[in-house]
Amino acid sequence: MLRNSAINTTVRQAKACDAEAISHLGGVTFASAYGAIVRPEDMAGYVADIFAPSRISEEIGASDSVYLVAETESGIVGYAKLAMTETPEMVPAGYPIELVRLYLDHRYYGRGIGEKLLSEICSRVVKAGHRGLWLRVWQKNEGAIRFYRRHGFEIVGSEPYFIGETPNPVVLMCAELAAHDAPTE
Repeated sequence: MLRNSAINTTVRQAKACDAEAISHLGGVTFASAYGAIVRPEDMAGYVADIFAPSRISEEIGASDSVYLVAETESGIVGYAKLAMTETPEMVPAGYPIELVRLYLDHRYYGRGIGEKLLSEICSRVVKAGHRGLWLRVWQKNEGAIRFYRRHGFEIVGSEPYFIGETPNPVVLMCAELAAHDAPTE
């Protein structure tokens, strides 16, 4: 199959039974992205804590976060996590929802799955009555920054993000979402 060919994908809300697959995908993807810049002991502790299946299962059932999964006939190949988080001062008022993670198995890059996940995320944020969305991305992750810029996000600032004792510079990005971004019923 060609790398940029489309693939039949379903985006749905995650269930507790998805926690193991999300945990594995999240840990592998995160370690791949940050492994070269984070001390091994910091990485191991962070991945064990943040991507623990029990933690993800609990967050899936929580009222302050939403997990979405992208699923193909091969299984879960991507996921996103939205949460009500403390908003940094650089983020405009009215943007209480953070896109905490949008992770995709690298074998599925360029097939429209990230766009499909982001589209569903934006629809849900608008339906919830919010005018915008914000996120953090490692400042050297140029591919992710390009992806978000293509979808209307702008850099509004930067801050350190700690993984254990390792400070990593991240940029804060925001997108104003129009009501027309939500699908009509």
